[in-house]
Amino acid sequence: MRTRLTGRSIPSRLATIGATVGCALIGAAVVHPVAGFAAETPESAYLSAINQERTAHGLRPLVEQHKLSQVAASWSSHMAADNTLAHNPRLATAVSNWQALGENVGEGPDIDSLDRAFWNSPEHRANILDPSYTEVGIGTVTRDGIMWITVDFREPMHAAPAERAATHHSVRAEHWTSARPPHRVLRMGSRGHDVSRVQRNLHVAADGVFGPVTRAAVRHFQRHHHHKATGVVGHRTWRSITR
Repeated sequence: MRTRLTGRSIPSRLATIGATVGCALIGAAVVHPVAGFAAETPESAYLSAINQERTAHGLRPLVEQHKLSQVAASWSSHMAADNTLAHNPRLATAVSNWQALGENVGEGPDIDSLDRAFWNSPEHRANILDPSYTEVGIGTVTRDGIMWITVDFREPMHAAPAERAATHHSVRAEHWTSARPPHRVLRMGSRGHDVSRVQRNLHVAADGVFGPVTRAAVRHFQRHHHHKATGVVGHRTWRSITR
């Protein structure tokens, strides 16, 4: 599950994860206004911020989903209680009816600095701008002057396919790998970091676009590793290519 620092004297720490069986990640730079945060809850303020970013890039705004927000709030409480920034290892089972999931977590002084931190981290920004996600849950907890935030993204199983924070004294962004492979099913038209990783491992041009050359390389790999030669990278093929 995939993550994306800072505003004031207390910086933010971040971590990100994405576990998917559906579309690609994209990323681009944008600057958006953050005025008005004080008049809103942190959750509604951050939802407004990420939807500004998405619509500025021609993407649909995310819809807040109550159960996702419950999962996110529970995990933020857990991080605050343990004073540990980490991903939810049970996210894939805590959330149901998904074909793509992503999670950003962070720790920082306030929602403004966390928003900037996520946006300035390419991995976190990739989750924010993933076109496959349609729903989001956001949960924050503030303890001893530090805000802990969890942002859970979901593409529901029934959705149509899309067109194909931190220590008190340092700034750090980190990748996190779960027991569940953090990838989507890759096929013709897929784009993003996972496609590039497959391409590098198959020794073809790593342009992040799953085209005919990549499909041919996948089929060749599958035939030589006793997989059905579909040209599609599912979980079994992914494990074989990336191990």
